[in-house]
Amino acid sequence: MRYKFCNRDFCTLVGPSRCAGRVEIYHDDVWGTVCDDHWSIANAEVVCRELNCGIVMEAKKSAFFGEGTHEIWLDDVQCNGKETSITKCQHKPFGINNCGHSEDAGVVCSEHIRILNGTSRCNGRVELFQDGQWKRVCSKADVVCREISCGSPVVQAATQYFGEGQGLHGVKANCVGNETSISSCVMQDFRETCIDATISYSKPIRLINGTSRCSGRVEVYYEGQWGTVCDDKWGMQEAAVTCREMNCGNALAVKYKAFYGKGQDQVWLDDIDCTGDEKSLSNCPHRGFGEHDCDHHEDAGVVCSGNICNPPIRLVNGTDRCSGRVEVLHDGQWGTVCDDEWDIRDAQVVCRALDCGSAQTAKTAAYFGQGQGDIWLDDMNCIGNESSLLHCYRPPFGENNCGHGEDAGVICSGIYVTVFYPMFQRCDYQIFMWSDQSFIT
Repeated sequence: MRYKFCNRDFCTLVGPSRCAGRVEIYHDDVWGTVCDDHWSIANAEVVCRELNCGIVMEAKKSAFFGEGTHEIWLDDVQCNGKETSITKCQHKPFGINNCGHSEDAGVVCSEHIRILNGTSRCNGRVELFQDGQWKRVCSKADVVCREISCGSPVVQAATQYFGEGQGLHGVKANCVGNETSISSCVMQDFRETCIDATISYSKPIRLINGTSRCSGRVEVYYEGQWGTVCDDKWGMQEAAVTCREMNCGNALAVKYKAFYGKGQDQVWLDDIDCTGDEKSLSNCPHRGFGEHDCDHHEDAGVVCSGNICNPPIRLVNGTDRCSGRVEVLHDGQWGTVCDDEWDIRDAQVVCRALDCGSAQTAKTAAYFGQGQGDIWLDDMNCIGNESSLLHCYRPPFGENNCGHGEDAGVICSGIYVTVFYPMFQRCDYQIFMWSDQSFIT
C-alpha cells in the first residue's frame, strides 16, 4: 500500500506502515524507486524527516520491502543528513542508474518519536507525534530507549542541555517501564510547567545465539544496523564491560572464532582494548566503527554469570526489621536510594526481597532519617514483580541528582502466618506476625 504524506506527494514509502517501506519518488507523473548504491543512514534520515516520521531506525537495501516497478529514478544518493528532501541530496540525474529493482532502497522510521538538538540520533529532547502535531514529552527515558534501539539510558538530562520545546503542547507519558513503545503508555495532556524529557544513550548492545540473554555472540547497533565484534584482542576485560553493560553480572568466559555462530552484515568493532572500567563497550578504545581486518569466522562471544540474585539490602531506623530507610550494599559500602520516582511498586520489590510481606507505604524525603555515604540508586522504575531492585529499570549505580534529604524508605506488612488447630473446628485458627525475629499474636 502506498502512503502519501510528504509535501506535494513528491516522495512516499511503500510498506507495512506510513513510516516504513520502499522509498519511491514521484517524477514526471510516474512513481519510481531509489537504488541502494551508496544508500546510508544519512539518506534514510532525510527521508524520515521529509515524511514527518520521527527519527531513522534503519536503512534497508536489496529490496527489503519488495521490488518496485516502472522507473528507478535515483541512484548514488549521498545526503549529509541535513537536507529537507532526498531530491536535494547529491545524486545522478533522474532516471540515470546502473541498478535493477532487486536493489530498491527502503527505510524504517520511528514514526511518532523524534529526538532534537542532540549530537546524534540517540541523545536530545524527546518529542511525540500525536493528533497530527509534535508535542514535547514529560516522561522517563527508558521506554523511549528501547523503542528507538539506542541502548540503556545513560542520563536523563535537564532541560537546559537540549533546550525547551517552546510553543509546543505537552504530553505526559505514564509508563510502567516494561513497554516496548511509548505509545503503549497512558498519555495525559498538560499545559503547566514540566521538565521536558531529554535523553542520552550508550550504544545498543546485545548477545545472540546463547543459552540465555546473558551469553552469546556480541553485537553492537550503529548507523541503523546490528554488527559483530572481532575477537582480535578480545579478553576478560572486554567481556567484563559487556556483561556489566548488559546487567548480566560478572564475565565467566570469553569465546572466540564465532563460537555462537557467524553473524551477518557489518563487523563494527575490532581491536577493542578496554580497561574494564568503561560503562559501555563502544567507549573502549578501538579502530573505529567499521574499521577491521576480520570476517565473521572471528566473531566474539561472551558468557556472563547472569543477573545478580538479590544484592544485600537492609532497612535502617525503622520500628522493626521490616520498616526503615532502604540501603543497598555495593562495592563494599552501604548506600541509600533516592526517592525520585519512588512508589509502592518499588517498595513492593524491597519487601519481597527482605521476606517482609507486602508493601504498605513507600516513604520519601528521608522519612526514616538521612543516610550517609553514597546514594547508590536513583530513578527506580519497578514493575513490582521483580525479585531485586537491580532488576528494575534504573540508571547505573552511583548516578543520581539527589541529596540524602531524598532518601527513600518503606513500611512492609511483615509476614503473617495462619496456624490451624486440627483438633478443633475447621474455622479455629490464630494469626501470628513475624517481627523482630519472633512471632507475635
